[in-house]
Amino acid sequence: MLQMIDNWRIYDPSVEIMVVSRTPVGLLQPELERRAVPWLNLEFGSWVLPKLIVAPEDVYRTARHDFLATKALVRLIQELAPDIVATNTIVAPWAALAAKMVGVPHIWFPSEYGDDHEFAIGVDHTFEDLGALSDLVVANSGALKSYLSRWIPEEKMAVLYPALDFSDIADRVKGNAEWVNPFSDEPETLRVVCVGRIAPSKGQARLVRAVSALLERNVRVEVALVGSGRDGDLASIRSLIEELGVGDRITLTGEDANPFPYIAAADVGVVVSVSEGFGRVTVEYLATGKPVVAARVGATPELVADGRTGLLYDPTDESALERALLTYHQDPTLLAAHGAATRAAAAEIVNRNTLPAIVRQIESCIVAGSAPIERMPHLVLSWMTLPAAAQQMFRDVGASIDPHDSITWTVGNTLARPLRVGRRTAARLARRLVPRSIRNGWHS
Repeated sequence: MLQMIDNWRIYDPSVEIMVVSRTPVGLLQPELERRAVPWLNLEFGSWVLPKLIVAPEDVYRTARHDFLATKALVRLIQELAPDIVATNTIVAPWAALAAKMVGVPHIWFPSEYGDDHEFAIGVDHTFEDLGALSDLVVANSGALKSYLSRWIPEEKMAVLYPALDFSDIADRVKGNAEWVNPFSDEPETLRVVCVGRIAPSKGQARLVRAVSALLERNVRVEVALVGSGRDGDLASIRSLIEELGVGDRITLTGEDANPFPYIAAADVGVVVSVSEGFGRVTVEYLATGKPVVAARVGATPELVADGRTGLLYDPTDESALERALLTYHQDPTLLAAHGAATRAAAAEIVNRNTLPAIVRQIESCIVAGSAPIERMPHLVLSWMTLPAAAQQMFRDVGASIDPHDSITWTVGNTLARPLRVGRRTAARLARRLVPRSIRNGWHS
């Protein structure tokens, strides 16, 4: 998001951007201040979660924050009168809802499938609402766009690759004095780096099993797993490493803000995720001159040319990753040839699906205005099924005192207005064009 803001301001220096973020203050806000981008923090929850909230008191507390955040966003949009409202994540729909209530065009920038998460109103309803509340949906890859087309009309979608800048990659590769090389100097060793959050959906367990299978064949492979993870996920991967006896071949480095020294020290970069919205690390491998071994899923086939800049494998074949690594181990000439083609491939990817084309589409949305919504969002309908503890929420936000001032009434009234207008228009046309005798026949 920060890189998109930077690029947008370069492309159009007159653009003014304000960011609304979730409390508490973290790493984002200082970066916004460094860029002189104004920001506002609000407390709100998510409709896509690692684990659904089920306790009534927790549902009440979260829903209350969401209601109040939506009201605050409505007031903010009315006060600032922006040309466009954008949402940068699938997990928080409140700005999209507020924008539709005020009648300001909304752009959604989804960048993930929601793996390892649960959907409060279900996957289908979530993505249907994502399309219904937006005038333009900008996916971060062709693969994600294709996935979302199950729920969102094709003409409403576009693709924008994440902004990538490798101009300083030589400096980033050098790292710092504290960096420690996790790989040995053993001959005939394939050195593998895998950068990413340690989680079941990221697939590191598959890589651990592949290393174990290669060890049984006396094939020497060393792996650096670079990334953080939840305590349970880290414990699980460590347990598997110990169980398979590959602790001397696999190093967990933990999180590092600069993974490029690890990438540069390796022979090959591996992506074992079963679902990639874009796969920024894939392009980072290529830009560092490393061929990529990756599952043939998500956006990866858009980024890796199989047999030219890397090897793609079938994730449903348990031994496919092992065979791909073995190919590079046995054929250093092929490894070198693929590595030689990677930097040019990365440069070409950086220039695909760029911001100027999207800005032009956004400008068209501004001219057209916010499209009327054709149905009540499933999100709004779900509020009617909140547990009994949520009744206190209605009293807290004023719904029990004056329904016309409540967020639920305002949302429903605003979103239903185009439907009412359509019915009234149809009724007027019927009175003008259809003879009374026929209309009386209808009523009877």
